[in-house]
Amino acid sequence: MFKNHLISAKAIILLSVGVLVGHAIGRSLASDAAQGRSLTMKQYIADFDAHKAKLTSSEIPMPAAIIAGVVMLLGTFGAYELLALGLAKVFAAAERRLSPTPPPGPPA
Repeated sequence: MFKNHLISAKAIILLSVGVLVGHAIGRSLASDAAQGRSLTMKQYIADFDAHKAKLTSSEIPMPAAIIAGVVMLLGTFGAYELLALGLAKVFAAAERRLSPTPPPGPPA
């Protein structure tokens, strides 16, 4: 029975995180589009060196990027599994509280 709770909890966590990440990406893209629409050629040309420096300043070595990616994925999946396990335990506890239990003693 706990396996069913775990599957349900994982589905709920995945849907919730997916909605939150999708919302964040959508807001970020909308913000970028709004900045792009308001940017004029004169503003871009006047600030070209700052734009170029911003694009080239974040170079990191490939091994460091790979290690950072692995650590972030491990953290993400670890948090996902812990959230799902916690939610499954909540489901199991709620089911135990709501299900009728026979009175203690010998069966009638």
